[in-house]
Amino acid sequence: MRNILILSSNAQICTQATDLLKQAGYSHIYTAADSRQAFPMIYRLNPKLIIVDLELPTDEIMNLQKTLSGPLMQITLFIAPHQHIDEAVLRLGQHGYTHFVIHPIDRRLFLSAVREIVAAHP
Repeated sequence: MRNILILSSNAQICTQATDLLKQAGYSHIYTAADSRQAFPMIYRLNPKLIIVDLELPTDEIMNLQKTLSGPLMQITLFIAPHQHIDEAVLRLGQHGYTHFVIHPIDRRLFLSAVREIVAAHP
């Protein structure tokens, strides 16, 4: 079972990502609106992929960075809003995160990133 956790307070992003994942055959998809909901889910579900919306408040992103380090860093995919892509990606890239897609989400690029992460961490 490959659990996937989507962390976003944006219902549109949650719905779009969930729909794309279901169409690609992923069925164990969970959502959390903030880090307080996400932290227990990360430990309980042991997700193979964590998708994080970079439109979350800065303090949420900072809290997540503390938890999503080490091995969890490698299974984290960030969705960055187009208008903030440069600063957000640069900041996270400096901390070692490497998986990003831009919102609005391109289906092909999103699913390619998902497959790459899931395949690398069976």
